Amino acid sequence: MSSTDLVAILRSYLERALREVPGMKVLLLDTETMRSVSTALSQSDILEQEVYLVQKINSEEKREHLPHLKAVAFLRPTRENIACLRRELREPCFGAYHLYFTNRIEDMRLQDLAEGDSRELVACVHEAFGDFIALESHHAAVPLPRPHLALAPMAWDYGASSDMISRLTEGLASIVLGLRKRFSIKYQRGSDISQRVAQSLHHLAGVEQRELFDFGSRHTGESAPLLLIIDRKDDPVTPLLSQWTYQAMLHEILRSRDNRVSLKQVVGIRPELAEAVLSPLQDAFYAKNMYANFGDVGMAIKSLVDAVSAEGRQARDFQSLDDMASFVENLPEMSHQQGVTAKHVALMTELSHAVERRQLMRVSGVEQEIACAAANLGTHYDAVSELVRSGVVDSRDKLRLIALFALRYERDGRGQISALMTAAAEGGVDPAQLSAVRSLLKHCGCGEENSVRVSDLFSDRSFSSRFATLAKQHIRGVENVYTQHVPPLISILERAAKGKLVDADYLSVDGISSGGSSLMMSMTNGSSSGGLGSSSTNVPGNASLTSLKPPKLIVVFIVGGTTYEEAKAVAELNSSADRGEGWAAGMRFILAGTGPQSSATFLEDWEEISVMERYQKTHQGQGRLR
Repeated sequence: MSSTDLVAILRSYLERALREVPGMKVLLLDTETMRSVSTALSQSDILEQEVYLVQKINSEEKREHLPHLKAVAFLRPTRENIACLRRELREPCFGAYHLYFTNRIEDMRLQDLAEGDSRELVACVHEAFGDFIALESHHAAVPLPRPHLALAPMAWDYGASSDMISRLTEGLASIVLGLRKRFSIKYQRGSDISQRVAQSLHHLAGVEQRELFDFGSRHTGESAPLLLIIDRKDDPVTPLLSQWTYQAMLHEILRSRDNRVSLKQVVGIRPELAEAVLSPLQDAFYAKNMYANFGDVGMAIKSLVDAVSAEGRQARDFQSLDDMASFVENLPEMSHQQGVTAKHVALMTELSHAVERRQLMRVSGVEQEIACAAANLGTHYDAVSELVRSGVVDSRDKLRLIALFALRYERDGRGQISALMTAAAEGGVDPAQLSAVRSLLKHCGCGEENSVRVSDLFSDRSFSSRFATLAKQHIRGVENVYTQHVPPLISILERAAKGKLVDADYLSVDGISSGGSSLMMSMTNGSSSGGLGSSSTNVPGNASLTSLKPPKLIVVFIVGGTTYEEAKAVAELNSSADRGEGWAAGMRFILAGTGPQSSATFLEDWEEISVMERYQKTHQGQGRLR
């Protein structure tokens, strides 16, 4: 049975590659595989495989000549990497080269490589489908060099958009091949990029590389696993909200990247704590508390510090995080557990200072009211206006509040939105950042010219959803006021799991309607047609579309980026499934996208798009003059 654990899949490829080359060796990586390896293997894992050295294939530094060592290269099969390998083989530093490419390598590039291997030093060439970054077992990223392009209209830059489609197709193909499943594909209505990626993957799997994607027939009577490709612009609210769980706060506030947080900017930080590695596989405390709320993490860290102080017979009564930090900083040589404690104390101290300095609890309360409560234009405007005019609220938090208010009241509150933008400008907010809010509203709004959004972002489209919102407001003590928001993604997954996705909103890549289910089929009495989007091999000869069970595996790919709030929600669904609880029982969900978004990176993307938009207008104007 194939694994659905993305970290385990990537680890298996890497460990096999290193295990098949015995003895001391060098590991050659590129910029992207350096990131993917760092999330799948720890330094100790790599050392256990007798790796003497890790180097980047495209490094400009002169490498030491070590002919007694073999090189294992784990690389993306790009034109640039093939050129780097040709240069390496022209002046080799190592005795032999074992090449593992993270995706299919084109015959032409393989021929280029063979021609460059005049000394016949390439011992083997393999394809290992790990062309993605496994952030968690259920959460992956296919990174883009210019991530904002995933949110911009494709017509603005067809060349860059085509390259992006190719990269996303390659990354998704790698995930699908790693999972070893034959998927049906659906994409979101109105999203050009989602449609293009879906069609590109469908063509690759069903025509170009049909045999590669054919995992045989199953005849189980259940729908094929579903790959659902959606657009971040359908839900611009989730990336804008303050986060209050440990993992999400580290990303939102300290800007963690690939499960690492830099603390180099912290005055007096110990050298061994300058970069904090946060892996649930290697850090039991983090694994237990990564989805815990801020206050609960603080109590858990206090227990850690109490245990360390008791261990050293230095029991003390800690009154604050600063007290804990001071105690940990003055420890002599630290044991492993003391090191883990020191790391989390340092991280939590920085988070606590940021929450207090930026008034984030106050800001978050208003955010949640706008996102989750019943519409109340006057009250919400007053609350946002007070914070926007405040001298202590950070400009980036003012931007988030204005963006959320604008998305909620874009039809009825145009005057108030304009007043908030003016107040922010007068308060010193950068005009370029305010342009980002305008671009976001233009491309993510619900106006008639914008047809991307299909989700009910604020639960106010129907009487039943408005009633549910009002009812929830009057139930006290049920939820934490700062974490009321539930990502719309969960509603989408529930409908997909129950076979109730609306065909008009989520289209089959081959255009065949599935009668409200996520299945895409051509009834052929169970005969195999191969590839993604051709799922007839899953249907017994006498089965009908309506008798099929819902899919047991759903992969959702968000073009424009995922959030850690969504990753936590998907993890909780998988936990419920493991326990056999609720509608998720017996299922597995995987979240992937073009990279995890924080509010800062999301607004930075829209700032880039606003620059592109100004260029487009200028360029079009010059064209008319000519």
